[in-house]
Amino acid sequence: MENKFKQTLATLALVPLFVLSSIPAFAADAPAAEVVPALPAPRHADGRMNFGPPDGEQGFWARRTANLVINPDSYEARATLRSPIHINDVPLQPWARALTNFRHTVYLASEPYTRCKPAGGPRQIMSPYGFEIIDMPELKRVYIMTISNAMTYRIIYMDGREHPADLLPSYFGHSVGHWEGDTLVVDTVGMNESSWMSRDGLPSTDKLHLTESFTRQDMDTLLYNVVIDDPGAYTAPWKSGFIVGWSGGNEMFEYVCQENNLSPESMLGEGRMSSIVP
Repeated sequence: MENKFKQTLATLALVPLFVLSSIPAFAADAPAAEVVPALPAPRHADGRMNFGPPDGEQGFWARRTANLVINPDSYEARATLRSPIHINDVPLQPWARALTNFRHTVYLASEPYTRCKPAGGPRQIMSPYGFEIIDMPELKRVYIMTISNAMTYRIIYMDGREHPADLLPSYFGHSVGHWEGDTLVVDTVGMNESSWMSRDGLPSTDKLHLTESFTRQDMDTLLYNVVIDDPGAYTAPWKSGFIVGWSGGNEMFEYVCQENNLSPESMLGEGRMSSIVP
């Protein structure tokens, strides 16, 4: 029995050699797949950067990586690994760090987004199903149209106006923009505390001041950067960003959040979740 067992092991040991010897020689010399460079970013007839589809085509932007921070304590920690900054390097105030940890402990159960509430700033650009950036120079405005959150939109005023002194806080806040070369730079204040400015669970207050930039690097790539300045939740300004991809040949569809919510488990609320999550 022992000798038979040894013979079996010897036979198995030869299997990898046999398999390797049966591979055709040309396989090792196969050329690498050709990398096709992306097309250049489209422009309007007057030379302005076009954040939409070229004339006669259709498409919209859809998130690729969409987290601001690497967070090992996130309920979806692996999804945060491609972020440009670690949460330990974010200047969170103690209460804000504790709240962030709690929100992930209960799987972001109290996030306004899952309750069909609008979200501005990074959270809008992080939203699923895509968004469009529509430049209307005749109105001196740029609109960001979002499918999710009951098909909401955000206005960016491009007429050089200042933020109102008596601003009433809102979900999207008040945004003014300008061009720096081909980059759209947006300054936003006045977001209320009912909105989450990101899907990372990071808190913000009504003191939040965002400076966002949108740069279309080529046909398929939009670089989003943001500086977050909120003395109510952070001890200093900090910055992050992510890449958004182009979904060509497609159009945004109608989405009524109240009818199409596919995440009811995310709507239990902090009270119920904290009672069932260890």
